Amino acid sequence: MGCFCLKKVRNKSGYKDPTILASETPFTVNEVKALYDLFKRVSSSIIDDGLIHKEEFQHAVFRNSSKQNLFADRVFDLFDVKHNGVIEFGEFVRSLSVFHPNAPIADKIAFLFRLYDLRQTGYIEGEELKEMLLALLGESDLLLSNDMVEMIVEKAMVEADSKGDGKIDEEEWREFVKNNPSVLKNMTLPYLKDLTSLAFPSFVLNNEAEIMGCVCMKYRVKYEDPTILAAETCFNETEVKALYELFRQLSSSVVDDGYISKMFRLFDANNDGFIGFGEFVRSLSIFHPDAPRSDKVAFAFQLYDIWQTGFIEPEEVKEMILALLNESNMVLSDDVIDVIVSKTFKDADSNKDGKIDMKEWDEFVARNPILMKNMTIPHLMDLT
Repeated sequence: MGCFCLKKVRNKSGYKDPTILASETPFTVNEVKALYDLFKRVSSSIIDDGLIHKEEFQHAVFRNSSKQNLFADRVFDLFDVKHNGVIEFGEFVRSLSVFHPNAPIADKIAFLFRLYDLRQTGYIEGEELKEMLLALLGESDLLLSNDMVEMIVEKAMVEADSKGDGKIDEEEWREFVKNNPSVLKNMTLPYLKDLTSLAFPSFVLNNEAEIMGCVCMKYRVKYEDPTILAAETCFNETEVKALYELFRQLSSSVVDDGYISKMFRLFDANNDGFIGFGEFVRSLSIFHPDAPRSDKVAFAFQLYDIWQTGFIEPEEVKEMILALLNESNMVLSDDVIDVIVSKTFKDADSNKDGKIDMKEWDEFVARNPILMKNMTIPHLMDLT
């Protein structure tokens, strides 16, 4: 995991002896040393002072340092035990230890309670749940209407607020988590089990490798005339050339989950198991701000029509929601997902035959334009 030199870091602010940190956390001494290697990488990404600043934290862990993010801010604030605006190495290790597979469940529950207690009142209120849910949704590709968000919050409050006083205290929270263990899914990071034999996840160490969410799984680099591609898409020649540089950077990426695999199949127009440069540009053109709305609607329909029957069925919508939740590390209970699917079909399936055809999809999207939000990538307007 790289050289760990005690002489070099003794004077760094916040540095703690790995033996002491190992005695206070589930990590071994060697794992603490490995964590210091990670800490150095993150802390030098923007400001090289041996400390992790908020923008570095968001960039490394949440792949975002350009916009406000409530969830990232809350995690940073909880890691910043001294409340001095930076994370020192000792704070980093002690805070990260709560995500260790061997960390006590009670500690994980308490950390999550503090995460949701935005106002730091010692209670979680409905508005705080809603704010956090909206923040998590903002970082994912799962878009829910406001009434659906309200429904999820209301359901959670009804189940958790056993005293009926409009807020969730720590005792109620512990009982709620006990009844809904999936809430703790993201409180355990399996790779922390043995940091000395496993490489850190790419999302921590190599943010650039995940540009565009890695929609391209496999590539065969075959250059096509930018003039022709510009004529066939929303891009100009200079932008096509810029896309080729992006294409080359992504050509070694390999990602595989239900959602990415579906995106790959749609980009792979000739179904040969690879995405050529022409396929890449033509498919990406659909996400251009100037691309016709009808093309965006049709592409989104194909995305949800997993079984390629020409219809979208309830099970396909559920599969897509689960894939999106998995990709964005969000957790919703099965009954909430079933309610989302049921409400979607109640609104979209106008002829009540249990499936959504292209005409119904077009009308549904027209009534719910937020569904097309992720079909437009603003920065494609000017790639140069």
